[in-house]
Amino acid sequence: MKMLARPILIGLLLTAFLPTSAPTQVIALTHVRIVDGTGASAVDDATILVEGRTIKALGRSDVNIPTGAKVIDAKGKTAIPGLADMHVHLLGGWDGEHTDILGYQNYLNSLLFSGVTTVLDTGNVPPLILQLREAVASGAVMGPRIYCVGPLVEGLDPIWSPISFVIGSKYQVPSLIARLKDQRVDLVKLYIGLSDSLVWEVSAEAKKQNLRTIIDAGPRNGSTDLMDGGIAGFAHLPFYRISDDSVQHAKAKGIFFISTLIVQEFLTRRRLRDLQFLKDPLIADATPPSQLRELREYAQKPLKPTEEEQYKSALAEFQHAETNVKRLWDAGVLIAAGTDAPYPGDFQGEGLHHELELLVESGLTPLQAISAATKNAAAIVNASQEWGTLEVSKLANILLIDGMPDQNIHDMHRITVIIKQGEIIDREKLKFSSSSKDFVTVRGAQSN
Repeated sequence: MKMLARPILIGLLLTAFLPTSAPTQVIALTHVRIVDGTGASAVDDATILVEGRTIKALGRSDVNIPTGAKVIDAKGKTAIPGLADMHVHLLGGWDGEHTDILGYQNYLNSLLFSGVTTVLDTGNVPPLILQLREAVASGAVMGPRIYCVGPLVEGLDPIWSPISFVIGSKYQVPSLIARLKDQRVDLVKLYIGLSDSLVWEVSAEAKKQNLRTIIDAGPRNGSTDLMDGGIAGFAHLPFYRISDDSVQHAKAKGIFFISTLIVQEFLTRRRLRDLQFLKDPLIADATPPSQLRELREYAQKPLKPTEEEQYKSALAEFQHAETNVKRLWDAGVLIAAGTDAPYPGDFQGEGLHHELELLVESGLTPLQAISAATKNAAAIVNASQEWGTLEVSKLANILLIDGMPDQNIHDMHRITVIIKQGEIIDREKLKFSSSSKDFVTVRGAQSN
């Protein structure tokens, strides 16, 4: 009896500390412009009613606001869906080469502070990202909802060995996919060193387990050979001008692309010519001082002649990537916004806002760019019925913007309210402060 009493007592104590169910919160956003993410034009002077985690109703005059609801007068504001960055690495240092595993909370705060309510981590140490995903989902850790690929599936000479699962034989594939299926990854990411035959093997086995593969094939992104190998999409846009036949092939095959223009821009150093953008509150209020200090030092470092030539070449590739965006979009190919953050000038959170600006620079309209970071992002992870647009019964991920981002994409930076799954986020708590942890980037440890 005494041996049984202790577990029962522990159970009672734990139960006492479990959160009790709170009354369902009702939020009404009134007199708001709605840009719903579908690509449709804005609806003026509307009301959005949020009940619990989802959107209960929206409309111009036919929405009844229940007694006791929290009413937010959003006159002059535009409501858009919470943003999704479909290519991040939550363990990478600010320079894209080293690690900052201990700074994960700073990254999650930065993302949410910038209105990014959902991310896809596209390569990480599996135990870390799997635990982070569950911790955010349970509410134990504050941050955007996390989708993930787990590790990179790589060839025998991996570039990023700490986050790679190396295979050299088709006989390794079934057990690998079974493991990833058991870990409930959302996609399987193939990397540049994997042979075409293994791309096909992994993609075929993944399909059997109701999983899909994406690939970063470096200079072969956009290759029709890879499209025919069973992949669902490319983790980056191609940085050479792809042919019209390749564009149509991608459309016919239902292949998607994740944009990541900002990381292509990083390779040109174009954004680092004028560091005034570091004063943007989305960066200045949410970034550890050590990262800003090291970035300024990096930007001011004199370039070698060989580096100058590299950046000129990278600029041409960046321009090809921008041209490809418009051509693929106009052909009806699915493109979702992603940043590959972090890299110098490519911040977790603010980087996605700049990505949308680059999409507009490439020829997309602001409405199309917003859809790339909302509706299209949800489509990539087969979640279109759950989130991505402002529609009844979908998750209430909502941003209030002081301006008209559907007409001027730069207004996206002017966020006033963030609602994640029906909860109003206290942005002040997400700011970097003297009580926050500022970890120095670890040199010599590759991340993504």
